[in-house]
Amino acid sequence: MKIFTRILWFLTLLLLAACGTGGSDSTPDTPGTPDTPEVTVSVVLLSTNSSTIATEGTASISVRLLDDSGELVTETKNVSLSLDNPGLASISSPATTSSGVLTRTLTAGSVEGTIILTASVDGVTEQVSIQISDQLTAASISVSSSPDAITVGGTSVITATVLDSNNDPMSDGTTVNFSIDNTSLGTIVSSSDISGGAGVAQATFSAGTTSAGTATVTASSGVASGSTTLSVAGADAGSIEFVSATPQIVVIKGSGGTETSLVEFLVKDSGGNPVVGSQAVNFTLSGPNGGEYIGSTPGTSTLVVGTVNGEVSTILHSGTIPGTVNITANVEGTALTSSSGVIAIGGGVPSEGHFSVSTTTFNLEGLAYDGVTTDITARIADRYGNYNVLEGTSVSFYSECGAIDRATNLSADGEGTVVFRTQRPYPEDNLLLASDDIIADDYSDYLGVIIDGTNNPSDGLCTIIAVVDGEEEFTDANANGLYDLGESYDDTYDDIHLDKDDDSENIPFGGEVAGNPYDSSFEDLVVDRNLDGNFDGRNDIWDSNKRISRQIKLLITGEPRVSVANSSGVPISENDTITVADGDNERVYFSLHDINYNSPIAGTDFNVSCDVGEIGGKTDYTYIDDNDLGAPIFSVAIADSTAGDTDAAEIGTLEISWTWKGDDYSYSVLVEVD
Repeated sequence: MKIFTRILWFLTLLLLAACGTGGSDSTPDTPGTPDTPEVTVSVVLLSTNSSTIATEGTASISVRLLDDSGELVTETKNVSLSLDNPGLASISSPATTSSGVLTRTLTAGSVEGTIILTASVDGVTEQVSIQISDQLTAASISVSSSPDAITVGGTSVITATVLDSNNDPMSDGTTVNFSIDNTSLGTIVSSSDISGGAGVAQATFSAGTTSAGTATVTASSGVASGSTTLSVAGADAGSIEFVSATPQIVVIKGSGGTETSLVEFLVKDSGGNPVVGSQAVNFTLSGPNGGEYIGSTPGTSTLVVGTVNGEVSTILHSGTIPGTVNITANVEGTALTSSSGVIAIGGGVPSEGHFSVSTTTFNLEGLAYDGVTTDITARIADRYGNYNVLEGTSVSFYSECGAIDRATNLSADGEGTVVFRTQRPYPEDNLLLASDDIIADDYSDYLGVIIDGTNNPSDGLCTIIAVVDGEEEFTDANANGLYDLGESYDDTYDDIHLDKDDDSENIPFGGEVAGNPYDSSFEDLVVDRNLDGNFDGRNDIWDSNKRISRQIKLLITGEPRVSVANSSGVPISENDTITVADGDNERVYFSLHDINYNSPIAGTDFNVSCDVGEIGGKTDYTYIDDNDLGAPIFSVAIADSTAGDTDAAEIGTLEISWTWKGDDYSYSVLVEVD
């Protein structure tokens, strides 16, 4: 009975154990692990150990797969490899990698040619080109440069000679890649194909303009490579230019003003770029010997300073004697020299009352021709009329139309010349000025021509202005060489503008009105003394140091035409007839003018003739050079020379002919004389 009880108890335990392990309803599920997002390939790097292989030869192909962070993709990826011409070679595909790196062998067939291998995965593709040739693959490359030493901005031809393992030239069409180790020194063509049958490929190296040094140029083809070195040197100095002296006028030492001036020069190489590296420049000071000096040490009259980015400068210190100072800068070891121009110490500065501007030609045919030139000359002296003390002084020029040299330095005679040439833009179109109105009245009265402002004579005026640092003119009543309060002076404008509307410049202090003399809507402000962007007029005080100016106006004209009218001011066309009654005469008015009713250029001439009756008046004329507005109006009279005759009326021709720039022109109209 006890044994049976124990067996029953044991079976019960087994039954309970089976129930506890077999059911899923009473035991909670173990939480699962979330799915990891698949990593997508962003970049496929495809390369070969040789871009040229022999027929029946092989090339090792390498594929690297990168994600968007540049890391190797370590998930399993299938890479598809395809050839654009499977008849030339073969490669096993697809291929699988879980390391992000895949290597396969491409096997060439027996036919020469070029194939393109494409690797694709996750929609990203990359290609590489491989040439199949009976020639062996590149085994050695020798590289040379010609020349092997150049200056900044120069070029050198890099030659790579590529041989196979039999020391035979590689075939034409084989690609050679070129690179340099320091791109700050220049650039080179990245690749070139062999041509000419000698295994030679060439590329051009172009040096930059800002750095000097040694560049290593490497050429490679397949697993072969070679290199050469190339020296890039700074170009020899080609010029030295004076930049500025700030200020150009300093006061005598201890007199309570600015006693120093920063004098700057620029050294350029033969290519016109600032010299590279440090170029030694010798400064030499000449002056009135009143203790003036350059640099930081009193008594210094010569100084050597090195350039920085082509720029070099020194400080001038004034002395105790008034006069003019000149600093000469010489590029060491060369004949390249430039002068600072005159820097004044307490006097000897350009005077506004001794400043004039002139031209060799006033009237230029710039409305018809570009490139017509004339010389514009500035002549300046100081308050005492001395011009020789201003040698080297810089004068700047500005022009309303055409083009003009920027500046000139005065000669030992106190004069400097620049060239003006005609081109766009043309002079500014103006409203009718008072002078235009007078001309318009004459043209209306005598020729029946209406000048309404569309094309008026002042539209042909081109203003050129010359500007220099100097002082206002004054009357030295007590002959002490200084301006004293109460002495009369010429108060000039603080700001200087380019006068395009040709209005009056003679407006007294406090008399300026809007648009006169300066109109900011179209006139350029070339000097803004206080840099406030406004035209400030005159300041009602004598200025010893300011920008002073003079202007000259050229007349820009075009091809001439003729206007003709009878004695009543009625226009006559070539289809009309001039009738002269028996025993009477008929006056004819005419003018030769351009589109703005201005005279043609100097040397233009005309002749008037009539083959019936008698003609008198201005029958010939040669125009002179001037900038007077409005072409003159002339007249001739045609008279019946046989008064009272009973003959039939004579029919003839009045002809006005003229020559302009070597070409002949004419106008004719019928004339009937009774």
